[in-house]
Amino acid sequence: STCRRTRRADPTGRRGIRLRYRRPVVTIRAATERDIPVLARTYARAFADDPVMRWLVPDDDEYAASGERLFAGPARRFLAQEALWCTDDGVAVAGWNLPGRPEIELDQPDPIEHPEWRIERFVALSARMAEHAPPDEHWHLNILGTHPDWQRQGLGAALMAHTFAIADAAGLPCYLETETPENVAYYRRHGFEVRSEWDVSVPGAPGPHMWGMLRPAV
Repeated sequence: STCRRTRRADPTGRRGIRLRYRRPVVTIRAATERDIPVLARTYARAFADDPVMRWLVPDDDEYAASGERLFAGPARRFLAQEALWCTDDGVAVAGWNLPGRPEIELDQPDPIEHPEWRIERFVALSARMAEHAPPDEHWHLNILGTHPDWQRQGLGAALMAHTFAIADAAGLPCYLETETPENVAYYRRHGFEVRSEWDVSVPGAPGPHMWGMLRPAV
């Protein structure tokens, strides 16, 4: 951030220095294929402690080694829908599924070979999310992530506002799934309300508790 120094008088008559911080201008733009490596790193750092991600990739060393590759594939799916937006420097990113959730088939340049137990968890997770998704058309916020060094700067809010304007103009709601009480509170501040909640598990491996949240068009 930037700051400027301003003079002020205090009650004792002494003059002091106050630092007044100003948030830099946030530029939101459509991502491109060239952005994918940077955005994958942002995703990986932002979701390093996420309950769903760590259920799918519980080993710290594996996550550190392959976390960026795990996010590159989803990022390309959002890009193919023209629904991947980021800040100009790539430190915050949002990936959406379009209304109707069109099927996107991509040739992955470097596919990951997942073990059977992880595929089982992917399948269970996807099934539960599909079960609780709203039946009507909506914009689906699949991933919203800000690099930890740049969190609490309003970047996530700016990214959401970009798509909120599109959704509102079409009279469509926005929907997301999240997996921590802190995130539930955060998204409530941005107009979402809890629609449903559920647990994800496979035999011998209980998974995260999740919330589905809906923001109506305004």
